[in-house]
Parts: sequence; structure tokens; C-alpha cells
Amino acid sequence: MDARENHRRPHGHAPALRRRPRGIHRRTNRRVSEKPNYCHQQQRPDGTCRDLFRHLQRQVTGHGRPLVLTIPLSLGPQARAALVAAFAVKYRVLTYDSRGTGRSGPAKRQQTIEAFADDLYELMKEADFENAVVVGLSTGTGVATALAANYQDRVSHLVLAAPWTHGDADLHVLQNIRKAAARTMPPDAYSHFNTLLIYPPDYRRQRFERFNSMALQACVTPQDPVLISARLDAILAFDARPLYSRIECPALVMGARDDLIMPCWFAQEAAAALPRARLVLFDQGGHLFAETRSADFVKEVNTFIDEG
Repeated sequence: MDARENHRRPHGHAPALRRRPRGIHRRTNRRVSEKPNYCHQQQRPDGTCRDLFRHLQRQVTGHGRPLVLTIPLSLGPQARAALVAAFAVKYRVLTYDSRGTGRSGPAKRQQTIEAFADDLYELMKEADFENAVVVGLSTGTGVATALAANYQDRVSHLVLAAPWTHGDADLHVLQNIRKAAARTMPPDAYSHFNTLLIYPPDYRRQRFERFNSMALQACVTPQDPVLISARLDAILAFDARPLYSRIECPALVMGARDDLIMPCWFAQEAAAALPRARLVLFDQGGHLFAETRSADFVKEVNTFIDEG
């Protein structure tokens, strides 16, 4: 008989187990957080993360009345800087990189337009931007709409430039093509593909060297099809129509008749649904008319704000 059998435990008694201290990983023996937190920091009593603002990179430029710019990924750094500078002449301008973009931290939670609006609300509180003009461009129009509907005290004036009201059949076709392009196209071809969609022909032709340089740079930092699909799915899932009636502030809705991504019918429908809206349609300008017609765009926004 094996000597170990002489030391059998009484029937019904399980072997004694050594208890590991709470919060210690069973394999690494290192302390881990009991409740994982996106920000890896303590939360405020109201449940918001105090370290959100280290993960969301923001910048405040200029002096005067507070103005928030929600800028899409498609607006390049030069155009972004020029737009900020134009508004900073009269306003204190807040810009930021949303989760998973630019210099901000990764987007680890489900991406929804409403969640991005919640982020912006917290960011505005931290920056002391109260009763601000909120200017939404492209995807940012959804964020601005949700913000104005859910946090009315934060928004004095709402500007929606190239909005969409909901994911209709036409928008589903376009965004699904864009997702397929992100998965299958080489980086330089994908960059050129987006340029074709976003900008009018004359504007592209006059700036061919710039767009070609962007395509070459894309080969160094290729597109992330997973992130792109998540963003486009968030756009398709968002329905602004139930929110419009809850927006009490004055609104300026702008579109371009040659916009291939967010056709001008969306701007027309949004302006008709908002209680206090004014509609401006440019004959030309493409999707990013805030860049291609920046002087006209800034003039319309300033006039709208000055008129109250």
C-alpha cells in the first residue's frame, strides 16, 4: 500500500484550500481592480469618471462667448486649424478628439451617438462651457443634436452643418459601401475614395497635390476598418427625429445640394422638424462645405448668433 493512503482524510472532508487575498490575480499574484473602469480612476459620486478628461484631449482657443466645435475625422488638421482660428476671433472655442480618435484614449465601450453626447456634456462642465453655441459638423451634428435635446441648459444656439435625420435606405447603401471599402481597399485608394465622396470636383482638382500627399501618408498609417465600421454603424443607428421637438434653442441648419454623403434632404427635413430653425442651402460645396466654403460658413454662423 502506498504510504500516502495511510493519511486519508475522514470521509466528507474536502482538502483545505489556501485562500488568496481578495483582489489578487490567481496567476500573476498581482493586485487587480475589482471593478474595471474605463478611465482606471476613481469615479465621482454622480458616477462620472474623474479621469475622463485625461483620455479626451481638448483644446480651448480664443476669448469671448463660449463656442463648441464638434469636428469630424474627415476634416484634416489644416482645415481644422483654419476653422478654429476663424471662430476664435469672436469666441472662446472648445475642440476635442472623441473617444478612439486623434490623441484621445481608445473607445472601449459601445459606440453610440448618445454616448458621445454624454462625453461632450461632461467635457463642457469641466471646461466651464455653459450656455454655449454648439456647432456640429457632419457626424458631429448627431452629437450636437443629442446634446441640445438632453442637456438644454448647456446649449444657447445650435448649428447643424450637413446633418442626417436617421439611417434611411439611401444612407444604409452608402455607409455599407464605405465599410466594404475600408475592409478591402489599399490605404491610398481608400483615402482617394473618401476624397471623391467628400469634396466637389473643382475643389479636388485645385488641391490635387494635397490630397495625393494624404493618400501617400495613409500608407504609413492605414485605416482601421473595425473603428470605421463602428462609427458608421453608430450613424446608421442614430435617429434624431424624436429629439427635435425637445430642442428649445434657436437652430441653424445648413446643407449643400451637391453633398453625396448627407444629401440636402436631411437638412431640409431637420429644419422643418426643429421648432426654431433657419435653413441655409449652398448650391455647391460638397459634404465638407464648412471647409470648401469656410468664409461663407463662418459668416452664416456669425450672423445667426448675432441675430439671437
